[in-house]
Amino acid sequence: MKKLLTLALMLVFATSLFAQEAPTVEEIAKTYIENMGGVDAMKAVKATTVKGKASMQGMEFPITITASEGDMQHVEINVQGQKIIQAYDGETAWQIMPFAGITEPTEMSEEEAEQMKDTRFLSEFIDSEERGFTLESAESKEVEGTPTYGVRVTNETGYDHIWYFDTEYMIPVMMTSQVKSGPQKGSTMETYMSDYQEVEGLMIPMFMEVKFDGATVQKITMSEVIINPEIDKTMFSIPKKN
Repeated sequence: MKKLLTLALMLVFATSLFAQEAPTVEEIAKTYIENMGGVDAMKAVKATTVKGKASMQGMEFPITITASEGDMQHVEINVQGQKIIQAYDGETAWQIMPFAGITEPTEMSEEEAEQMKDTRFLSEFIDSEERGFTLESAESKEVEGTPTYGVRVTNETGYDHIWYFDTEYMIPVMMTSQVKSGPQKGSTMETYMSDYQEVEGLMIPMFMEVKFDGATVQKITMSEVIINPEIDKTMFSIPKKN
């Protein structure tokens, strides 16, 4: 009788576990924003500067990434004394790539600019509907041993990413998207985020790793994050030729 009672209790417990439903995408978004510091704190950020090291092909280089509201970006990597620059002012993306023979500021092609134009300064999970983003559930899976909830984010202009949130802390540990053009067209780009640390009340991932179809192409280890630095926004626009 005791064994039957124990078995019955185990079955009830197991049934209750399976009956628990995953949170809705709205609940995931709300909890994520709260855990990152809250809507007000995130909206108060007008610009950021991140400094650290980029690891590519077994080598490390100093990197500085400056971003601003309006989805503007400026990435500078110092390689053997030469500067690689990629920037976007919200309309035009440009670059200087001395090792590719591009020694003067040159406008990127649509293919080259795809990733920069697809990056949002303010999280897509804030005011999603008003900004034209649609959130829907995606298949949950383990990401490097961590159980996650998947949320697909899309809009009418072709933005299409899947974010994977740690089920315990509800913070993103990976984001995936399909490469639409260029040499990597058709492959899956995976961006892993980890080593979250608090910076002025906000949780920031201090380590990021980018993979294409599972193969690592870049790692970025951040050593300093500056919130709302004083910046000259002309740095985002392509310099005018004299």
